[in-house]
Amino acid sequence: MYERDYILRLITQVGRMLTAMLHAIREQRPDDALETAREAVAALLDADIALADAMTGEGLVTFLAAGGRTDVLRSRMLGELLMARADAYAAVGREGSATAERARARTVLEAAAPAADGEEAGRISELLEQLRR
Repeated sequence: MYERDYILRLITQVGRMLTAMLHAIREQRPDDALETAREAVAALLDADIALADAMTGEGLVTFLAAGGRTDVLRSRMLGELLMARADAYAAVGREGSATAERARARTVLEAAAPAADGEEAGRISELLEQLRR
């Protein structure tokens, strides 16, 4: 029960942060979006942002599968956060960082796709399609 409540709170918290990031990007406040992204990634991974930023896509996949199973929900949420973060980087002219974040998002989402079902599978497919464009 406690774990379920924790996950629901985490989904709500990160969802709000992702919404705030997207609004900041639309309102052309990419620096605000980047700061919110840092906080959201740290909250989602329950880890210091410096650690998260130092990880490759493969490292993030391993981190999210600490118990041996891919955490599909957190992987999908992280993929979305990394994609939004890439958009913010692009908005401030940091194309190299944007490309790197998109690559990390793709790796995380591709690793989660085989374990996903239902709505999560559909959303992951949509996100991967966006990354292919």
